[in-house]
Amino acid sequence: MSFSTFRESANIRLYESKDAVLRILRVLSMIVSLCALGIMVYYYGFNHDTEFKNFLLKLMEGSFGFYIARFLIRYVYHFNPKQYFKSNWFETIIMILLLVEGIAYNIFDTLVLEPIFVGLGFADFGDFSTIFIQLFIFVILIINIITRGTMNSWIKIHPALLFTISILSMTLVGAFLLSLPEMSNIPGGLNVNDSIFMAMSSVSVTGLTTINVAQTLTLKGQVIMLFMIKLGGLNTIAFGALLLVVAKFGVSLKYHEVIEDFVNQDSIGKTNSMLTKIILWSVSIEAIGIGLLYFAFGNEGVFADDSERLFQSIFHGISGFNNAGLSTLDGGMMHPDVQDNYLVHGIVMGLFFLGGLGMIYVIDIFSFGKLRERMATPWKTIDFGTKISLYFTLGLLLFGAIVFFTLEQNHTLKGTGFTGDLVYSFYQSMTTRNAGFNVVETSAISLPVLIIFLFLMFVGASSGSAGGGIRTSTFAVMCASVVATIQGKKRTELFKRSIPNDTVMKAYSIFIFFAIGNLVGIFALAITEADLLASGRFDFMDIIFEHVSAASTVGLSTGLTPEVSTAGKYVLIMAMFIGRAGTLTIAYLLGKKLISTNYKYPYANTMVG
Repeated sequence: MSFSTFRESANIRLYESKDAVLRILRVLSMIVSLCALGIMVYYYGFNHDTEFKNFLLKLMEGSFGFYIARFLIRYVYHFNPKQYFKSNWFETIIMILLLVEGIAYNIFDTLVLEPIFVGLGFADFGDFSTIFIQLFIFVILIINIITRGTMNSWIKIHPALLFTISILSMTLVGAFLLSLPEMSNIPGGLNVNDSIFMAMSSVSVTGLTTINVAQTLTLKGQVIMLFMIKLGGLNTIAFGALLLVVAKFGVSLKYHEVIEDFVNQDSIGKTNSMLTKIILWSVSIEAIGIGLLYFAFGNEGVFADDSERLFQSIFHGISGFNNAGLSTLDGGMMHPDVQDNYLVHGIVMGLFFLGGLGMIYVIDIFSFGKLRERMATPWKTIDFGTKISLYFTLGLLLFGAIVFFTLEQNHTLKGTGFTGDLVYSFYQSMTTRNAGFNVVETSAISLPVLIIFLFLMFVGASSGSAGGGIRTSTFAVMCASVVATIQGKKRTELFKRSIPNDTVMKAYSIFIFFAIGNLVGIFALAITEADLLASGRFDFMDIIFEHVSAASTVGLSTGLTPEVSTAGKYVLIMAMFIGRAGTLTIAYLLGKKLISTNYKYPYANTMVG
């Protein structure tokens, strides 16, 4: 009997039990994964003696046996083995790794990949590999549940609510993890208020801190923060594409207008491939940035230890690309070992620029397919949305750099030299719009420059990026509308294209919502921080700057954040949350949907201005 004949016979015999077995496996997989994650949190979050730690590790490793068995059972019940491996290629790699490492550990008492990572400085590779494998498997299980539509029967949810829930969920889980005793050097763990603040700052990729990250958080706590930055940034960058991929998840056609606010409308028809491209491109850019930073940091001072150098490269590569502005160096980019390293500044600026430009636009500019198409047909240019993002980003960058270079010569740029003046000017202009990694003391910047920085923070980064603010596209449409009004045009035009009136109205709505949100938040901070203002250590400008920085998810601070009261912390937390979710998203969520818009009231005129 040939193998194909045997396989066909086996499939016929197994067919009747297939649905029941796979359903049981899905339930058991979730139970085992949640238990394993719970054990992992308990293992790393609390201090245990060696014997109990070994027991917990055995439990986590035991779950791997279940995952391998589950993988093989699903293979047996799949009617096309080749297609099974092809469609589950990533899970196949993980299972092969588990098998190889399991055999090597039980027979030779070693791990195959351990010498490589130990050589790079990861002495506890076994523990780290356990974390990553468990998380990867858990993500695979969630993806399988979503893509197979098993949740479709019980969840029908508005995209704005789904996005909001994802931010809140990550923040609460992150706050819980940061509060565990082993995550900080504070006896008993980080307090609840600071844990929530730091979690929201990480998930919203803002960068404001109420603690000294380098001194307060342990390596475990810093790793947790790094995961939150990555998940928060990816959630923002890829959410629109993800919504369309999982339309069966409960996102119906009536929500497509909302979905278009998360992703370029021109990309909707090709979103199935866009999500994969976004993830691959973002991870690739981060990997390149990490590699460049590893060499640029050098091997002196804090970077003399290879493991510390690698970790700092990973953290700042991911934090920089996701525009988080959080640093594990004492003093951040003002640390003595990096403050005058212009190569590091250039690499970080490149990560800022690409992360704040928006991945859809980065792909449009730099993808080989697009480059070949433009070379073959020179009359074709970059997409309309890409032009707005690129040109206005470059224009604002140059404007901020010129202002900083001109007005800070006798302040923060004093004594840095011409090269330093240029690098610092462009760096500060870039970081002010979206990133929060400062190389000069923000509190020492002159008032006129701070006012310009408020404007740059308010505008923020591009749509579809990890940055915040009203976004460059909103600013561009408003500028075009103002020009059209001054010139007496009936239509708003930009780059030889007419912009629909609905888009113009949406842009002004975002501006008004964002401005009112900042006014309310600044008013609240003026009340909660009345004693701080009365002390004379800070003034009203500091409150304005801090709130706009939080609402725009920038992360620059004049030093107020660590000093604010508990109530003030929650005002900033709310600002970071709304800034990350987006004012228009919140409006969609709270607004009442009209039954019909097919009507019109009589025209009326009034004086304006």
